[in-house]
Amino acid sequence: MDSCPFPLEVLGLIVDQLDDFLTLKSCSYVCKSLLPSCRAHLFRDLQLRPAGRTSPESWNHFLTRAPHLLPYIQQLIVLCERSSWVSWDPVLPTLLAKLQNIGEIELHGCDLPCLPTPLSAAIYALFHSPSMKHVRLRLCVLPSSCFDLFGPALESIVLSDVAVEPELMVHALEASHPARPKHLMIEGKAVGPVVDWLIPSSERNELEDLQSLSLKYQGDDPEALRAVERLLQHAGSLQTLHIGLYPAGHQSMPELCPAPCICYNQQLRELRLSHFDMDISSPTNQLPWLGSLLSQMTTQYRVQKITVDARHRPCLQLPILDQTGWTDVDGILARNAPSCLEDVHIRIGDAYNASPGEVSSCMPMLSAKGILRVTL
Repeated sequence: MDSCPFPLEVLGLIVDQLDDFLTLKSCSYVCKSLLPSCRAHLFRDLQLRPAGRTSPESWNHFLTRAPHLLPYIQQLIVLCERSSWVSWDPVLPTLLAKLQNIGEIELHGCDLPCLPTPLSAAIYALFHSPSMKHVRLRLCVLPSSCFDLFGPALESIVLSDVAVEPELMVHALEASHPARPKHLMIEGKAVGPVVDWLIPSSERNELEDLQSLSLKYQGDDPEALRAVERLLQHAGSLQTLHIGLYPAGHQSMPELCPAPCICYNQQLRELRLSHFDMDISSPTNQLPWLGSLLSQMTTQYRVQKITVDARHRPCLQLPILDQTGWTDVDGILARNAPSCLEDVHIRIGDAYNASPGEVSSCMPMLSAKGILRVTL
C-alpha cells in the first residue's frame, strides 16, 4: 500500500509503543508511510558479538547491501571479555567507520589502551563524533587521559567496574573543545582511581558543567566516599546527587563510609539515597550516615527534594523497622533538612511489612509539614 488513510502523526505514536521485532517488521509492510518509523525502531540499536548474525562480518555485509539503513542506527553496543574477539576481528574497524550517526555507545570488556591501532582509531573517532552524547563503559580498562578521549557533544558518561592504567597513554583525536559532560555515574568498588582519572589535571575544569552525579558504591573501603569530595569540589553546578551504598559485609556502614562533605555545592537541589537500611536494630543501619549528610545542609542550601529508597535490606533475617524506628527517621529528616525542602519521598518494600499509610502515621513531623510521600 502506497499510503494510509490515518494521519502520519497518529501512526507514528502507535509505532512508538511497539517494542516487538516481529510486530514492527509486519507494520513496515503495511504502507510506505510507516516504513521510516518502523526502520527507526528496528535498526536503532546495533549489538555486536563475536559470531553469528550479530557479528561485525554479518552486519558489515548487510549494511554494505543496504547503506540506506545506516542513518537509522543510533546506538552501538559491543560485548566482549577483556578485548578478546575485538582485538583480532578484521572487519570491526571498517564497520565502525560506517556508523556516522551514533549518539550512544556502550563498550563491555574492552581494554582501550591495548587495542590495535585501526580499531582504537575507529572507536576514538566515534567518541569525538558530533552526534556522540552518551558513553557507557563497563568492565573496561581506561588509559591515563580522560576527557581528551571524548568530543564536545558528550552529555553523559557511565563508568561501571572500570580499571585505570595510568602508565598507558593513547593518542586520541585532538579536540579544541574537550568534553564537559552534564551527567556522570560511577559504579563499582574502585572509586578512588576513577576519581583520579576524572579530576582535571590542568587549569581547565571539565566538570564545571556537571549537573547530576550518581555513585553506586559496592564495598567496605572507609576512604571510598572521601574520594568523591574531590569530584564535588570541581562540580560547582551540581544539582542532583545520587548515592547508593551496597556493603560487602555486615559491618556498620557509618563506620565504613563517612558521609562526604557537600559544602562545595550550593546549587544542589535534589538528594537521592538508594539501597538504604533504615532499621535502627540493624548492624548496617545507615541513619547516622544520613543524619551526618543532612546536617551539612544549612539555610544557605536550596535542596528541594530528598528521595530515600529503603526497599532493600542487606540483613533480611533482622527484625523489621518498627514504629519507634520510623519516628527516629522522622526526627532526623525533620531536624536536619533545610527549610526550603518541598518533597521527602520514602520508598519501602515488603521487608518492612507495613503499608505507606502506617509508615506515614509514624512520621508526624514531616507529615505535619505536608512534604512526606511514602510509596511501595
